[in-house]
Amino acid sequence: MTIRCEDTDRLDGARLVSPSAERNKGPITEVLQGILPESGCVLEVSSGTGQHIVHFARVMPHLVWQPTERDHECLRSIAAWSAFEGLANVKPPLALDVHDEVWPTGPVDAAVCINMIHIALRPRRVRSCAELRGA
Repeated sequence: MTIRCEDTDRLDGARLVSPSAERNKGPITEVLQGILPESGCVLEVSSGTGQHIVHFARVMPHLVWQPTERDHECLRSIAAWSAFEGLANVKPPLALDVHDEVWPTGPVDAAVCINMIHIALRPRRVRSCAELRGA
């Protein structure tokens, strides 16, 4: 099931464009720059179109970014944005449903969730920071 709060445009086949992602990537980046670690891997839960992850990776190249998404069209979009930008610090997107008991992410140093919380129907489980770090 796909849940979107707005219509998306499409660039060159697979890249989806969200108007709100374009509008808010700058302010979100400013906040993240003040709270993320100096190095390590950052998990983005529910990466949506992929616009945020490539912007964050470009602005914060000292971090490795792991995008995730459950929507297959968005997974293709994330991969297309990543290929288009050619950023070495963006890992291939992983299929992730937050309701799954086991997440395929491995240990991470930080996690961000921008595209899901405000549209989540009823999250059954929220991962703790300790679980994400592999502790």
